[in-house]
Amino acid sequence: MATIKIRRTTDFINTMRKYSLFIDGKKVGTIGAGQIKEFEIPSGQHSVIAKIDWCSSPEFSFEINDNDSKTFLVGGLKNGRWILPLTSMMIALYFFLPHTLHTYFNLFIVLPIFIFLLYYLTFRRKNYLTLRENTSFQLDNN
Repeated sequence: MATIKIRRTTDFINTMRKYSLFIDGKKVGTIGAGQIKEFEIPSGQHSVIAKIDWCSSPEFSFEINDNDSKTFLVGGLKNGRWILPLTSMMIALYFFLPHTLHTYFNLFIVLPIFIFLLYYLTFRRKNYLTLRENTSFQLDNN
C-alpha cells in the first residue's frame, strides 16, 4: 500500500473550521488547522481535493507506486494573509477620517476588498483553497 500525508497550514480566516478531504471522489475525513493526516491507498492513479462549504481546492491528480509516500500541503485563500491587516486598517481609517470622507473611503477602499472576496466565493470558488504537493516537507512524528 502507498501512503499520502496531508498537512494543513494555519491561516487566520478558516482557523476554527475543518476542511473535508476527498480521495478519488470519496470523503476520507476532515483536517483542522495545523493538523497532519495520513491515508493508505492502493498504488495507481488518484486524485485529491479539499473542500470547505461550497468552495474547494483545484483537484490534484497524481500517480503513486507501492510503498511510496507523497505529502500534500493544503491551505486557505492564496492571498488571505492580507485580508485581516487590510480590514483592520480600513476600520481604523474609518474612525479617524473626517465624516466628509467616509463616503469616498467606503467606495474606494471597502468596495475593492468586498469584490475580491465575492469573486473568490463565486467565480473562483474551486480555487478558494490551495493544494499542492510538498516535496521538501519532512514529517516528524516526535
